[in-house]
Amino acid sequence: MQDFLDTRAHPDKGPDLLGNGQQARAWAATATRNWSVLRGAQYPTLTLTDDDAARLRDLRDVLDATLTGGPTEPSRYILGTADLALGFAGETSWMPSGRGWRWLRSAIIGEVVLRHETGTWRRMKQCRNPVCRATFYDSTWNNRGVCHQHSTTSDP
Repeated sequence: MQDFLDTRAHPDKGPDLLGNGQQARAWAATATRNWSVLRGAQYPTLTLTDDDAARLRDLRDVLDATLTGGPTEPSRYILGTADLALGFAGETSWMPSGRGWRWLRSAIIGEVVLRHETGTWRRMKQCRNPVCRATFYDSTWNNRGVCHQHSTTSDP
């Protein structure tokens, strides 16, 4: 999810990685491989169009607003679907479903749900510097970490 939020254009890092279908396909190929290693699951080969890239940018905007506490519009679509499995010992697991951008949406929203369940969502933050806006995990003991300081004074 953090990698997804950091796909937007940045003066030091380059263009929007979801700017068009070709850029989105390149980003998604790496992201899905990394996700599959992390989750020990198979991943699909995704074919993404310019329209799919636009839908992913919309999802990124919704997650940005959610993460920063900004105003959000009611969702225009279901945020994600997944297949659920129940093991013999009662354990549950999930697998993203759908094709193309919908599979990515499902995987990303599934990761958001997991972060809520584990209590780590509250530690996901974005730099307050409007030029940077890097997403980071705040590992400070009091959950008051910042990416860039706006002044030279310390936070009390």
